[in-house]
Amino acid sequence: MAELVGKTLGQYQIVEEIGRGGMAIVYKAFQPSLNRYVAIKVLPEQYSFDQQFVERFVREARGAAALHHPNIVTVYDVAQQDGTYFIVMEYLEGRTLGHILGQGQPLPPARAAHIVHQIADALEYAHSQGLVHRDIKPSNIMVDESQNDRVVLMDFGLARAIEGSGLTRTGVIVGTPEYMSPEQAQGEAVDQRTDIYSLGVVLYHMLTGRSPFARSTPHAALLAHLTHDPPSVSEINRALPRSVAMV
Repeated sequence: MAELVGKTLGQYQIVEEIGRGGMAIVYKAFQPSLNRYVAIKVLPEQYSFDQQFVERFVREARGAAALHHPNIVTVYDVAQQDGTYFIVMEYLEGRTLGHILGQGQPLPPARAAHIVHQIADALEYAHSQGLVHRDIKPSNIMVDESQNDRVVLMDFGLARAIEGSGLTRTGVIVGTPEYMSPEQAQGEAVDQRTDIYSLGVVLYHMLTGRSPFARSTPHAALLAHLTHDPPSVSEINRALPRSVAMV
């Protein structure tokens, strides 16, 4: 959908593409009425043909918009234009945790603790509101290093919108295999514990520079969650204090 750059969705003027994944494309856009930049997540056109998915998508986006927490991205609007469905969110400065970890180097324990504490605060609040994220991973965590590593969790509701829709019958995996809980891998019902498990995998990645269940294929990663124990973090990062390794 690169052709959207320079065009308008509703009142939003598309400036540039800033992210792309299997589920959506994210653009930076300008909102003249409030003189501000926003981020717009646009769903691929093929999803608009699944009415069940569209209904779930709108419902989950509205649920995410009801969340008000400093460590959760603010959702401003959910809309559609000519069959193109999109979510309008606050525009965030910084880099994703995925980019920060992309060099394969571990973070200092104090920094990892500061980041994970903010994510845990966000999840505690969301869970108290009855919402489960379902796709906690570094690329869904924005870190503003200019603001003392302020963390913002993104993409609430999108995984749930897919779950149970016709899309799951065409091979769409709900979640990300490297960070997915065993119950997700087995297609079972999930609750807030699945987010806590995935947050633990993210913390492991921050402390070691790699995820514990990285494999050559998604299927192998899913199987590893079910059948393997992760290596001790101290085996990978010998500089970690024993107290951190125990956690």
